[in-house]
Amino acid sequence: MSKHPHIIFTNISDGKDTFDKEFQTTFPALNKLLLKASWIDFTINSNQLYRQYVWTDKHGNTSGWLCHMEHCVPRGRNIIQEHAVFSKNVGTIVRYWIGGHRNIDTFLTNNEHTFTLKDAVIGMGGWEENYIAACKSEGLEPLDVKEFVTFALEANGNTTFYNSNTKEVFFFAHDGYSPIDISKVKGQPEYTIHKFDAVNTFTDYAEQLAHQWEKVIK
Repeated sequence: MSKHPHIIFTNISDGKDTFDKEFQTTFPALNKLLLKASWIDFTINSNQLYRQYVWTDKHGNTSGWLCHMEHCVPRGRNIIQEHAVFSKNVGTIVRYWIGGHRNIDTFLTNNEHTFTLKDAVIGMGGWEENYIAACKSEGLEPLDVKEFVTFALEANGNTTFYNSNTKEVFFFAHDGYSPIDISKVKGQPEYTIHKFDAVNTFTDYAEQLAHQWEKVIK
């Protein structure tokens, strides 16, 4: 028996009239961006559905996202409605590429996955103990890590998460680095909780990604 995955291409679409009304209303910039893409739906091993979004710029370079399509929202993880709407319509972004040998930083830069449902976890994506220890060392009151939901993971371990009550987005930078401008949250230890300068809520984050990607495909 072959050990290679069995891949079936099931649909090629121009992206028109695909996303539900709630998605279009919540993420208008993202909806506009995705309507410019072509995509291919395919399955691996008969049960893993993927979608590849592809944009072609005026120079003929292609850029795109490979997304794992997820339709089940895990229970008990405090996933907010906007997150569920995004991921059920667009998918979890697991790969991306930018054509033309260009270096353009976006929220996807260096990420292993972004907007995940399946791998979303309560907390800071494994940094909880380090964070609480840093607060204790500096005599600071830690935030309630149980209010956070991690939805993106960088290859170097940095995580992006939101407060499930306020929907504010935060970035845990254990190395102090982000390809996108960040500022340390006031009253937090160094190399812990930051905010993206152009983002407040989860919806802002998704819409800002759309604006970043418009620069990629122009």
